[in-house]
Amino acid sequence: MKKIFLLCMLLLMSYTATYAIDWQPVDTNSANLNLYVDRDSVKNVNPDEYVYAIKYRVASKPEQVAYIKSSFNNNYMGIIQTGLFDESEYRPQAVFANPRAFMKPVNKDSFLNYAHNYVAELTSSSNVSTQNTKTEEIKPEKIEQQSEQKPVLRESYQQKTLQEVKPSPKDMKEYMSITRQELEKNWNPPKSGRNTQAIVILKIGADGSLQNYKFAKSSDDKLTDRSIMSAIELSAPYARLPKSHGRVNNSTDVQFVFEYKLFKKSVI
Repeated sequence: MKKIFLLCMLLLMSYTATYAIDWQPVDTNSANLNLYVDRDSVKNVNPDEYVYAIKYRVASKPEQVAYIKSSFNNNYMGIIQTGLFDESEYRPQAVFANPRAFMKPVNKDSFLNYAHNYVAELTSSSNVSTQNTKTEEIKPEKIEQQSEQKPVLRESYQQKTLQEVKPSPKDMKEYMSITRQELEKNWNPPKSGRNTQAIVILKIGADGSLQNYKFAKSSDDKLTDRSIMSAIELSAPYARLPKSHGRVNNSTDVQFVFEYKLFKKSVI
């Protein structure tokens, strides 16, 4: 029995040792916001594109974790995944195995801008590990072949970036659909097993900025309400209001229903 216990402990130690963690505080100029970047999670996945993990706490709310992708070539960033922070379930390598995210311009009014700038400075001043760490001897003919391929790789990367930019919605129906999908992607309700429903009204500027929001109906569950607030803030900035809306310089109110039922989430 002791041998089995020791073996389990050794396996656990070897498993956890593969996940190095180095949480570094980031100055946000706010006493109500604590923000950290895991330096050991920073990975170079594409030319001038990096993924990394952050954790943050707003006032007395539960600590959250977000997995981010940033492109410093065009100053874009996207959110891969978010949720409540649980150290026992923190596995950035698993999330970054397929780091898909909708990339959009960095919102200077969002606290995520601080993390983006921190990683930009970090990657410009130090070497960051890449996903492909395999090394091999480079022969003269390989060097010539690589130099010919560089422009092709850069062109492919630029095409990918352009494809990831969300098109401007033509009308409010399409706008509501795009915004709903973004909110649903960023919403991580607590797995409490309770059926909940909340109605939220967002005030969005013509440029897509989040100006304000309020609960028309609470879910009557604090953790669920907080997860909705997190989804709303992480989704900002939103797409620009369609030209057909007719409000070039003004804002508009849009309403969404956040529903968690039978262990399934939906934003209507």
